[in-house]
Amino acid sequence: MSDIKVLDIGDIKRIYEFDLLCFPTDCWKLEDWEELLSDNRAIYYSILDGNTIVGNIFVYNWQGEKDYVKIMNIAVHPDYRKRGYAHELLNHVTQEMKAIGMNRFCGETRASNKSMQRVFEDCGYLINTIEDGYFDNPDESAYKYVLQL
Repeated sequence: MSDIKVLDIGDIKRIYEFDLLCFPTDCWKLEDWEELLSDNRAIYYSILDGNTIVGNIFVYNWQGEKDYVKIMNIAVHPDYRKRGYAHELLNHVTQEMKAIGMNRFCGETRASNKSMQRVFEDCGYLINTIEDGYFDNPDESAYKYVLQL
């Protein structure tokens, strides 16, 4: 099991660079990261190799408002894929959030992202809906997943 750490706005430069590396045509803007990382309901979990982010899961905790955890972003560095990091991160978030009373988790992935679909399904998520035209760059449908504990 890897050592999973929480990063924050002080790490914004490497968070943004990691997002750009993993999603070169569909990364979030620096201003978006800044706004989200300033929100105390947003949590950025990471696996590090030294000072390098090799995997992340970014979640938004809607506890007390919508009462679910939104998986906003999950990625693994291209050089570190196929090592189980995405599964490890998703399961870690489930345990962390379950410990504070959260039992519903939602996330989506592109219709073409078979690897992420497999990760969601391996971790107990079920397809809730398929939404056409959800993603840009390129235009693509989303497979929306839900885990209900």
